[in-house]
Amino acid sequence: MRHILLTLTVLLSSCLLAFTASAQTSLSLGGFITGPDAPVEMTADKLTVSQSDGSAQFEGNVIIAQGVIRLTASLVTVTYLEAGGIDRLNASGGVTLVTQTESAKAETAEYDLTNRQLMMRGEVVLIQGQNAILADSMNIDLASGAAVMEGKVRTVLSSESK
Repeated sequence: MRHILLTLTVLLSSCLLAFTASAQTSLSLGGFITGPDAPVEMTADKLTVSQSDGSAQFEGNVIIAQGVIRLTASLVTVTYLEAGGIDRLNASGGVTLVTQTESAKAETAEYDLTNRQLMMRGEVVLIQGQNAILADSMNIDLASGAAVMEGKVRTVLSSESK
């Protein structure tokens, strides 16, 4: 009887944890920490600059690098600060983000350089080693590496020990 009660308790706890994880998961992403003064390098097949608002649009095979972070996408729109420098990058079309220890994919990403925040949206997949976390969105504080994943969060943990 004790064995059955213990089994039921474990199953109920697992169900409650799975329900909680479906709403929001917090984690640390040390590989996404980058210095705010690190230069940003951008390459693309095409660059269009708007004279009216000073924004720039990079199209085709876009690669953006800052420190150890590499972001690739089909399209990236860059918004500049009035005083100069980049304020924000909006990426879409197969967005992939890679560091030395982690990688993430999503439909879109918004990189706020001023506030050092990275927001990824749409079928987000985060890979850390052999483990994966899937969600609707992921917000990363690039100053601390703290991240929050929300919406249908699903974790796949490797059973291999190395």
